[in-house]
Amino acid sequence: MQNFFNSGLTQQQFLDEYWQKKPLLIRQAFVDFKSPISADELAGLACEADIESRLIKERGAEPWQVTCGPLEPEDFESLPETHWTILVQDVDKHIPSLQPLLAPFKFIPDWRRDDLMISFAPEGGSVGAHTDSYDVFLLQAMGTRRWQIMHEPVYEAKLVDGIELKILAEFAADETWELEPGDMLYLPPNIAHYGVALNDCMTFSIGFQAPRQIEILDSLVNTCLEKGLDGRYYADRDLALAEQGSELTPQAIQRTKDLLHDLIEQSDDLLAESLGKLVTKVKPSLYEVAFLPDYELSTPHLAKYFTQGDCYKNHYLQFAWSSHAEGGWLFSGGESYAVDKAGIPFLALLCEKTVLTEQDWFDINKNQSVVDVLRALILNSGWFFKIEVEYYDD
Repeated sequence: MQNFFNSGLTQQQFLDEYWQKKPLLIRQAFVDFKSPISADELAGLACEADIESRLIKERGAEPWQVTCGPLEPEDFESLPETHWTILVQDVDKHIPSLQPLLAPFKFIPDWRRDDLMISFAPEGGSVGAHTDSYDVFLLQAMGTRRWQIMHEPVYEAKLVDGIELKILAEFAADETWELEPGDMLYLPPNIAHYGVALNDCMTFSIGFQAPRQIEILDSLVNTCLEKGLDGRYYADRDLALAEQGSELTPQAIQRTKDLLHDLIEQSDDLLAESLGKLVTKVKPSLYEVAFLPDYELSTPHLAKYFTQGDCYKNHYLQFAWSSHAEGGWLFSGGESYAVDKAGIPFLALLCEKTVLTEQDWFDINKNQSVVDVLRALILNSGWFFKIEVEYYDD
C-alpha cells in the first residue's frame, strides 16, 4: 500500500483515521520543497482580469479591508510592510505546470478536488481565525507560518461584526505549530484555524469541496425536468377524516417525505447523472477562460486531425464518469455524455489522460458511442487540438 507522504501512514490509514475526522501535521511532506512560483509571479496573476484574487489588509483604512482582483500596480505600491495577504484561486488551472503537485493527492477522488490556492504574506500577514466548509491541505512553500487550531469542530460560529471576512469572534487555540517549507497541515471541515506569517511567507492550499444537500437536490430536479420526468403524484389512500381542513398534518408531511425518498431510492442512475453534472460545473470565475472558441468537427475527419497532432484536455474543466446497467456517462463542464456498455472502459481514459495520441484514437475509433462523446467534448471545449483546425462539411 502506498505511503501517505512522510507521515508513517498508508494512504488508506490516513483516510480511515484522519480524513474528515481530525487534523494531521506532516513534517517534510514534500522534502526540500522550493516554491515553483515567486511572490512577484503570484502578484502578476492577481492583476489578471480572468483570475480570481483578493488582497486583505488587516490594518488598512478599515479593519480587515478586502480588495477583490484584478488588482492594480497602485494596490501594491501603497502596501505597508506588514500585515497583509494576497490570495489567488485556481492557480493549478491557470499554470498547468503546477498540476504535478496535485498528483500525490490522486487517491482522493478527482471530482472532490476544488483548486490550488496560493497566498503570499509578509510578517504578520493573515486572514484571521476562521473555519472552512471543506477539507484542505496547507503546504508551506516559502518562509514560516504559525498555525493555531482548535480541536473541536465549530459548526455555529460567532463572527466579528462589520467586516467582509468571516472571522471568528472567539478563538482559543488548543495546539500551535510553526511550518517550514515542505511541511503540510491537513484540516478537516469546520476546524477553526489561525495562520500568521512570521516572515515573507507563501502557502499552497489544496482544497477539496463537497456538494451540499440542497445543491444535489437542485441538480436532481433540473435533471428530471431536462428528461421530462414528472414523477408520481402525492397520494393519500390511507386518508383519515380531517378535523381541520386547512392543516398540513404530520401524516401528510410523512407521505411527502416518503414520496421524495422513493424518487431517490428508485433512481440511482438519475442521481448519478445529477451528481456528475453538479460536481463538474464550471465556477463562474472561470467561465470566460474555460470555454474555448467554437469550431466544427465532423466525425469522419477526426482521424485526419490526429495525424496532424495530439488532442489535449482542457485543464480548466473537471471530468468524472459513472457506469450503469446499460452503459455509462462521462461528465464535463456540467454536462453528461452517454456511451454504450462497450464504451465504459474508455471513460477513465477520457477522464484521466491529459493527451490523446493517434494510437488512442485508433482504440477509441472501435466504439462509435465513444467517438461521438469525444467529438462532443471537442465541440464543448473538453478536448482540443493545438493545430489550426480546418473546417469540413459533414
